[in-house]
Amino acid sequence: MSTGQKIKKYRKLRKLTQNELGRAVGLTESAIRNYEHDYRTPNEDQVRAIARELNVPVAALEDYEISSAREALEALFRLEDAFGLKPDGSGCLVIDPKAKGAQKIAIALKAWRDVLDEVESGDMTEEEYELWKVSLHA
Repeated sequence: MSTGQKIKKYRKLRKLTQNELGRAVGLTESAIRNYEHDYRTPNEDQVRAIARELNVPVAALEDYEISSAREALEALFRLEDAFGLKPDGSGCLVIDPKAKGAQKIAIALKAWRDVLDEVESGDMTEEEYELWKVSLHA
């Protein structure tokens, strides 16, 4: 998802118009619209101001793509190194309990599952879920 698409996503979750966001960060409605349509790219200062107004970390607006199995596998290798995440014999992912960081990721995954259960039960909306996810960005 591009930076512009993320700006649009979080702006809508915060129930702001392009004009309101633009005014809050010293930009025009047209500038916000151009960012959201990926016609233009905000500079670092603009991204910081937009992130601050949307109450999201700058990292939540970073442009990244995982568009192939190879790129997904590279991300999984990083998770293996950091937390001991590995495929088991059936191809499902498991955490090596002896790995550094294993306890922390196990707790985080349990919290994620609990939130997903709330969404599935109707106790949390999809919009609240998206805001919960962005609240966890570093």
